[in-house]
Amino acid sequence: MKNYFLLLVLSTSITTAQWFEKTSCNKNAEKITNQAIESLTNLEYSIALGMAKAALTLDPNCGCAKLIVAAVSSNNPDFGSRQAKLDTIDVSKLSAEENVWHTFLGASREDRPKVVETGVSKHPNSPIINYLTTRGSNFKSYKAFAEKFPKNASSSYNMMSYGYLRGDFGDPNQKMAMEYVKKSQAMHDGPNAYDSMAEHFASIGEYEKALELELKAVDFADFGSTYWNSAQLYWSKTNQTEVSDNIMQKQKKMQEAILTRDYEAYTAFEHPDITHSTGDSNLSPFYDFNKKAFEQEAPIVWNTFDMNDMEVSFSPDMKTAVLTFYGSGSYTFNLDKKEVSYSTRGSSVWVNTNKGWKIMHSSWAPNQGKNGIPQS
Repeated sequence: MKNYFLLLVLSTSITTAQWFEKTSCNKNAEKITNQAIESLTNLEYSIALGMAKAALTLDPNCGCAKLIVAAVSSNNPDFGSRQAKLDTIDVSKLSAEENVWHTFLGASREDRPKVVETGVSKHPNSPIINYLTTRGSNFKSYKAFAEKFPKNASSSYNMMSYGYLRGDFGDPNQKMAMEYVKKSQAMHDGPNAYDSMAEHFASIGEYEKALELELKAVDFADFGSTYWNSAQLYWSKTNQTEVSDNIMQKQKKMQEAILTRDYEAYTAFEHPDITHSTGDSNLSPFYDFNKKAFEQEAPIVWNTFDMNDMEVSFSPDMKTAVLTFYGSGSYTFNLDKKEVSYSTRGSSVWVNTNKGWKIMHSSWAPNQGKNGIPQS
């Protein structure tokens, strides 16, 4: 599998503009690391890491590949992951540009501007060193880089598209945002530009188009894709009516399981890591609803129970849903056989988990002048 991957990379037409004027890698490894940096600057870290590992298989002394591995590692000082990788690199074997990048990666946030300033003064024509001047807090820095290095501008065009969308280059301009993300796609065939375009369409409520594009991003590597969450969000937005109906049906089936005291059926709506808290319509204190609730003897028998006027609202990420509804019917006391008319309003909170939608909270209260369930 490893050899197949290397052949695949080497057989690919290398059209990416050079990022380094000189590296410490052999010819074939340098081709791969150049592609890896293109992916790295486009925020495609997993792809960049895979390419860097492939380059190191061809050339174990490829300093550029080692720097890429360090660059995609955690920068949390408590973990020391990035610094540990940097410490294993023999800087005496790095090219001058690689040395600047090595120093930059190991520098504190406060020291980095000075490192970059010195690096650019020594290597004014190095794309990778100049790219270190860009930053997400200043979209104009990407525009300056793209003007100086148009052949290396794919990632900058992508970032500039967000600048146009936000209004960093004047009034917010959806058309220009789309044009620049398309320019990015034309220069680099990777998943991040599809993800960006999907976000642009989602920002104007065109979730079907957003889903179509996000699935293209996922298709680059289905398993473990960082783009799946967005694809699921856009699918839920596109199919919101269907998702709402599904939650309503779950609420009804769960309530049926509760009324018939069928705990096995109720477990379909539980999640092992979520506690279902509830408040009954007799306005007693909130409590955890679990198996114990099914083991207690019920003082009433339900004659009829109906849920109606159900409405669902979602959190922005479509991971949490609040369901509101009304309940009506009647029940009879076991002791005196007295029948009571029942009328309440209720709400429940459902969470979208890796096991589907699961109940987290519910609350009931009698309608004004009406009866809920008895106190005991």
